[in-house]
Amino acid sequence: MRESLYNNKCMSSESAFGELEELADLFRKLASPIRLAIIMQLAKGAKCVHELVEELDQSQPLISQHLRILREANLVIAGRRGREMVYHLMDDHVAHIVHDGYHHTLEDHT
Repeated sequence: MRESLYNNKCMSSESAFGELEELADLFRKLASPIRLAIIMQLAKGAKCVHELVEELDQSQPLISQHLRILREANLVIAGRRGREMVYHLMDDHVAHIVHDGYHHTLEDHT
């Protein structure tokens, strides 16, 4: 379906708009500077909450709240490392979306 969307073959079909609604929902879930920063940090490798708190200079409850949203969106996975929960990205697609969007904002569009 991805190629057909890029080629505009199925843009008017209900299934294509359904997939676009899912994509829009993904962007809504990413529409927070803190969540974007978490994604960027996790793109470098798995991290514990306390590492994200330190690196992003935000409170632990705030980081945990945003991690919960990212987990519910299936963007981040949690696992155990000893007594600590370790978070990592579900896959590289998420990192690419954020990376490409970030670099797009840095380009001169005038």
